[in-house]
Amino acid sequence: MIYYFIPFIILTILSSLEFSKRFDFLINNKFLYFLLALLFIIFIGFRYEIGCDWDQYKGMFEKYNSLRLVEIITSNFFAKIKLQELGHILITSISQNIYILNLIYSALFILPLFYFCSQLKRTYFSLLISYPYYIIVVGMGPIRQAASISLFMVSILLVSKRKYYKHIFFTIISSLLHQSSILFNGLILGSFLSKIKKVKVSKKNILISIFISFILLYSLPSVFNKLSFYISHYRYVDKEGVRLIPPAKGAIFIWFINFVPSIFFLKNISKFNFKKSLNKILIILTTLDFLLLPMIFLNSVIAYRLLLYLFPSSILITSYIPELELLKIKKSFYFNIIISLSLISLVVWLKFAFHASCWVPYKNILLN
Repeated sequence: MIYYFIPFIILTILSSLEFSKRFDFLINNKFLYFLLALLFIIFIGFRYEIGCDWDQYKGMFEKYNSLRLVEIITSNFFAKIKLQELGHILITSISQNIYILNLIYSALFILPLFYFCSQLKRTYFSLLISYPYYIIVVGMGPIRQAASISLFMVSILLVSKRKYYKHIFFTIISSLLHQSSILFNGLILGSFLSKIKKVKVSKKNILISIFISFILLYSLPSVFNKLSFYISHYRYVDKEGVRLIPPAKGAIFIWFINFVPSIFFLKNISKFNFKKSLNKILIILTTLDFLLLPMIFLNSVIAYRLLLYLFPSSILITSYIPELELLKIKKSFYFNIIISLSLISLVVWLKFAFHASCWVPYKNILLN
């Protein structure tokens, strides 16, 4: 278990240096930041038998790795029963083994996350906030959705800067990995449609429109089919008394993690001093947290999967809380409190969580 605390200690030290505004030459060193990103890619990518989804992804690798490109396209577009998302199968088919597959997904997860955090005022502090649950549990669990959420982080920045074409590109990539991302990417882009000027008729825009329509026609039916499956089979119990879809025990915990920063933000919007475009996105995501609370009791699996997409807003908001100096309390107090809560969250997960056994002990092929 000690291996999980090494990255936490590194991030704590760097966050403290960042907060104290000392050793700026070190904190602003891009090479150091790149090395840290590489460390996390290796930490996640070369793990083995870690995460409750390990066997599932290993089974998918064995199933899809031998498929040829023609078989992949045929199965996804012409067969009655589709395979997994096209992007996932393509990555699986070119991976030589399960570790290469994990390494690719690790890069797709870490690099967008590190870019997102690099755009925030306290970069290392935001990474520290991300570490206990988002990096450890999500990044080393449902790896397809983890990569998709990190790409969604970049989409948030792009939409807030009104870079809509780039946002569409990231939406397409993320939906090819996990189709549920199209719901959230579509939601934040849709909220800005009134601000988008009339699109000129050009070959470029026509091709983009055709491609978007294709992605929507490909993704949305699969998303609704999965939702329908989770709804219809959620309470199904077989003859041996085993539930076909076990409830997501961590859904209420995820809701609470997102709820706290949501309350901070909605009560102090003006104090956060974000751009109006970013405020608009954060209002949408934080409001969704409240709306998803009843879903936890109706279908915790669907609620859990949707709540994971709220982590980008929670990380962003939490990293700015010390700057507010609410109730005239110094920044250092909030800074230390958040670090302490992050540590407690990490310890509680590794020691007492229902699925902690899927993560402990940490195993990496480079440590053998």
